[in-house]
Amino acid sequence: MNIPSQLIEVLDIAMAGFRKENESFLISILHKEVETLQVINRNMAEECRAENGEFGIVLAVCFDIKKDKDALDRFTHSHFKFDSIPAKDINEEMAYYFLPLEGGSEKSAKVICKLLKKVFLIKSAQHLTFEVYEVEV
Repeated sequence: MNIPSQLIEVLDIAMAGFRKENESFLISILHKEVETLQVINRNMAEECRAENGEFGIVLAVCFDIKKDKDALDRFTHSHFKFDSIPAKDINEEMAYYFLPLEGGSEKSAKVICKLLKKVFLIKSAQHLTFEVYEVEV
């Protein structure tokens, strides 16, 4: 999958616009208008909050254990799981993971696209859309 320039743009917007004040934000990654992944300020999740409160971004990956069984299986048998932090709030119906994204927006976009391809079997960026939101915490 080619890395969509729109994904790099929304990551740039979030990293530049929310870094200075270390504000909370959410980037929704949608495939065919269904939210598939989220990118958030790492300080929004207790599991990956920086001790010094330093700004950073993480990919929030969520699976419905019954509906997304195959995708969850591909995730748990990939390097993505080993690079991820499981959510502390465990739910019998959902599985949550946080994957730290480091480097610039291009490197982060590349990781996101690899995960979309390998875990969710999305081979083309054609039906992907990206929305960025400021979040009140």
